[in-house]
Amino acid sequence: MSTKDVVDLLCDIADQVAAVIGNKGSISVFRYAGKKLGERIGYAHRGSPEEARNLVATFFKEKGFMDDIELHKGEARLCGCKIGLVLKNRGSDAGKHALCHFGFGLIDGVMEGVTGHKTVTLHVESTYHEDGVTCRESW
Repeated sequence: MSTKDVVDLLCDIADQVAAVIGNKGSISVFRYAGKKLGERIGYAHRGSPEEARNLVATFFKEKGFMDDIELHKGEARLCGCKIGLVLKNRGSDAGKHALCHFGFGLIDGVMEGVTGHKTVTLHVESTYHEDGVTCRESW
């Protein structure tokens, strides 16, 4: 199963959850799930915010969700976001879908697990271009 197939399946699940409990409910459920996964990843690696950011980048790249992630002090630039491409093909905007909020929750959970400090990740923008989608997030 390819990364695109996994993302398509997760989008279908998120859309079904939204059909039952609404879009805001689906976003909340997926963000919570991402945060819980992030906490599990992060608690095993107590340390600095830089270590937390590296864990997040490694997770997304190893799973094939992103081609590259550029991390700065309070911002991430997600290059070649496969989730954003699938959403674009489905007619949804990147950054607003429940699956994007899963990723935001994952960042929050890892940051909190590693550093012990609460973090809230927000979508800044998505840029669509010939090579794919580039998203910027801040926390």
